[in-house]
Amino acid sequence: MSRLKNTPRKLNVEQVLDIRLRYAVRDREWAKIGRLYGSKANAVRNAALGLSYKDLPMPPRSR
Repeated sequence: MSRLKNTPRKLNVEQVLDIRLRYAVRDREWAKIGRLYGSKANAVRNAALGLSYKDLPMPPRSR
């Protein structure tokens, strides 16, 4: 079965790590990043904050 054109895609490991790095450098435009990866803004936000994909590492916090 094929995906519908507007169905959001699940993020892969590389995308989640990139999102978390963007978050670490204060890029928080969730909708823009979501469009880049074909995902919803809320899914991108949850991945960045570590609410989803909990098994993947978070970048170190800046002071």
